[in-house]
Amino acid sequence: MHSFTDLARSRRSVRRYKADPVPDELLTQVVEAARWAPTAVNSQPWEFIIVTDPEVKDLVGRHSRYMGLGWPHIRQAPALIVVCVRRLTPFARDDAIFAAANLMLAAADLGLGTCWIGGFKESALKPILGIDQDYVLPGFCTLGYPEGETSAPPKRELSDMVHRDTLSGRRPLIPHLSGPLEVLGRLLKAQFGK
Repeated sequence: MHSFTDLARSRRSVRRYKADPVPDELLTQVVEAARWAPTAVNSQPWEFIIVTDPEVKDLVGRHSRYMGLGWPHIRQAPALIVVCVRRLTPFARDDAIFAAANLMLAAADLGLGTCWIGGFKESALKPILGIDQDYVLPGFCTLGYPEGETSAPPKRELSDMVHRDTLSGRRPLIPHLSGPLEVLGRLLKAQFGK
């Protein structure tokens, strides 16, 4: 059994998956972990849509882009788990993100990989997924067995981001652009080949 710290450090955003389907039992386990996330006033506003149909994944993939780049791993992943929330409180979107974090950590604990997708056209995905307009769609996860190793991305030093009482004296963020630039490089590589 992993310690929570080891689990948090070992979870990766996976963008290459094996074709092996994920058993329903494991899909249920990760959603079960998600439903135990904290919510504002215990509203539990979320609904989870498990997508395994290749045609639906293809449609979702067509409408999911960031900075003009698509996400090829949406179609490749054996499953998607969509997290949508009813607008019961002003914090519904936050509640969905908490649920997604639980989901991703539970998946990692089971040897599954995930990647949170937040770049998509919500107005196009809602009809595809049968989501009413009174729901918010913050994002979804690709999910499956990772193909190969995913290396750890660079992380800022803890001492560089922890402050006491105020944020005064904050240094410019420019030295920390290596992380977003590395992700952009991986997106370009996935989009246009190796």
